[in-house]
Amino acid sequence: ILSFFDYCVKGWRLSKFGAAGGLYVGEVKMRGEGKIFPIIENSLDLLLNMAALSLAHIFVHSFWLNKTALSSLPVVPLLFLGTLALSLIYQLSGIYRPLSQIGRESGYFRIVLTNLCGFGVFSVITIIFSDDVVCRFVLWCILLGFIISTVTLIVKRRLVIGLVRFLQRQRYIVHRVIIVGDSSESARHFIKEVAKDPQSGIMILGCVGMKTEHGDELLYLGGFEDLPFVLREYRPEYAVFAMDSYDKEKLTELVALCDDRCIKVYFLPVIYGFFKSSRQIENLGDLPMINIHKTPLDVKFNTVMKRIVDILGALLLIFLALPVMIWAAVGVKLSSPGPILFKQVRVGRLGREFVMLKFRSMSVGDVGEAAWSTGKDTRKTKFGNLLRRTSIDELPQLFNVLAGDMSLVGPRPEIPKFVEKFKKTIPLYMVKHYVKPGMTGLAQINGLRGDTSLEERIEKDIYYIENWSLLLDFKILFKTPFAAINKSEVYVTDKDHTGNGG
Repeated sequence: ILSFFDYCVKGWRLSKFGAAGGLYVGEVKMRGEGKIFPIIENSLDLLLNMAALSLAHIFVHSFWLNKTALSSLPVVPLLFLGTLALSLIYQLSGIYRPLSQIGRESGYFRIVLTNLCGFGVFSVITIIFSDDVVCRFVLWCILLGFIISTVTLIVKRRLVIGLVRFLQRQRYIVHRVIIVGDSSESARHFIKEVAKDPQSGIMILGCVGMKTEHGDELLYLGGFEDLPFVLREYRPEYAVFAMDSYDKEKLTELVALCDDRCIKVYFLPVIYGFFKSSRQIENLGDLPMINIHKTPLDVKFNTVMKRIVDILGALLLIFLALPVMIWAAVGVKLSSPGPILFKQVRVGRLGREFVMLKFRSMSVGDVGEAAWSTGKDTRKTKFGNLLRRTSIDELPQLFNVLAGDMSLVGPRPEIPKFVEKFKKTIPLYMVKHYVKPGMTGLAQINGLRGDTSLEERIEKDIYYIENWSLLLDFKILFKTPFAAINKSEVYVTDKDHTGNGG
């Protein structure tokens, strides 16, 4: 404890130094925070879990009728071992982050999942090694302890995130960074992202080797030959290299200068726009390789899990929506002559075409036209207008999901001729076709349907693809009914397209 206290006290320092745009005063920095902060948080969690389990025991014990049977139960040793085991499980699960990363990921779901695993193991051990009365008592304690612990840890994490973000905004937690290189474009992107995120805790001291402007001119610290002086005078923690040219000998020399002073080095990729995910570095033996569009669904297990959810979810939704679908089918048939279903070719995964199903909402003779529709579109029937505004016309796509052409969640599919146009004008448009199209998606629940920006939709689609998880799918499915009312249908001709038909 004394060593821990001494480490914390000696680790803090107050410094003042100049930088572009003014003088930053009162910077507080804790050395070694990457190691010490997780220890602090883990110790705090240990105390909170001890309190949670103790409260659970006291509460259950006060309502337990047969207290005599519990007299031989070693309560204190069990509480102590239980909290120690939970601390070890938390450490192994990776829920702790250095201070500089706390504001970036909440980790609430990881806390719930880790607690489920930990308390689940306790429950199994209890069932195996205890008699009936003690087993029921301990299981009630475990259940209540799980609830109290989970709520307490989430509240604690929320408070920690709030505190860290406040300290970062006030620049009490900052990381001094210099930019080294000759790529003004990559440097400009880096500066822009730092400016957009005041909670990153990054303070750019200036540039070495080039002059970069961002609002006011960023401080020019000198050329490459001045790097030793800059490192000595400004004492940065990180050096971010933004290099267009590649001179191996010169680059090795510059990196060695940073390594000699224990300054961490980061490289900004020249092909900046292709990098969206942190999982893009792969290894072939000792050779690092960059997969510029790697996604979680490249993993076979994830693909299988998503397909299982699609099949079970589609079957369940067909069963629940069957009365609505029968009503819609009857309504379509009675409202105008023609088929009940409208079949249209769309582009699916890897650019393969498939036939997508919808309830027909237009008069026969108009439904074949590949264009968007508005509330004022005269092609639609009155009943069809109702179906489209409530998105009931999309329900037959559940059968597309069962057939494997679509998924419950994913980017919305588009008509082939529009795909040909958009891929020439919208950057990274075809990336959305790396996965199956969906009945709903991240763009749709964020209101990006009808007359909205295609670029924003593609950004959402790419974010979904590169950050996919079952939890994200469930969140989108949960929010979809609240975004199902379509008030912004837009009719767009071939010559004038501003929106997406999804």
